[in-house]
Amino acid sequence: MAEPSLDIIRRAQAGENDAITQLLLSQQHYVYSIAMSVLKNPDDAADLTQEAFMRLIRVLPQYNGESRFTTWLYRLVVNLGRDELRRRGRQLPIAPPAIDEDDMDPMAGVADDDRWSDPAQALDSQELRGDVRRALAQLEEHYRLVLTLYYFDDMKYTDIAEVLDLPLNTVKSHIRRGKERLAALLHEQEQPPARMFPASRPESGQHPFIHPILRPSSALGGL
Repeated sequence: MAEPSLDIIRRAQAGENDAITQLLLSQQHYVYSIAMSVLKNPDDAADLTQEAFMRLIRVLPQYNGESRFTTWLYRLVVNLGRDELRRRGRQLPIAPPAIDEDDMDPMAGVADDDRWSDPAQALDSQELRGDVRRALAQLEEHYRLVLTLYYFDDMKYTDIAEVLDLPLNTVKSHIRRGKERLAALLHEQEQPPARMFPASRPESGQHPFIHPILRPSSALGGL
């Protein structure tokens, strides 16, 4: 997760195009990951990413530093995604049904501090990151979104709880149970990972999911 500097944020709030561009480019990978987790379609996720950044530019002056910038931004993205699902007549469940095996598990609310234990051992390779993403897509939506924030956006438990407006113990439970289910899916794919590293950013200059209006060459003049 790339937390932008206060200087970049303040300059972007003042309307400096260069700072706005830097801010958007630093966040596009993470915003797209969240959008994909919510909508599960690359084109829809690209549209949601664009919408989120256009909304961000409008509301950026409202950011007052009371929370981390990334937490504030990702909550905006999640809420926009939920709004889109509601327009389509769907809901994004952020908690499992009322009766869940987590309620019977005394370890459910215990933090698992080893972020890179199974199943995310393979995030040092683009191919294996794809395996993890495909397995995530098969999870229940509440697990998928929490694990996306945890693995691909590298967020802390407390930040995830704030983004999703969930109790901290619920986040811990979702992560622990979701990791178990994700590991089982990866095992079924017969892709045993060898090593484990944090997810890497896209290579410089590669922005495959951002519409032209958000590319630096556009100078953001149309926003």
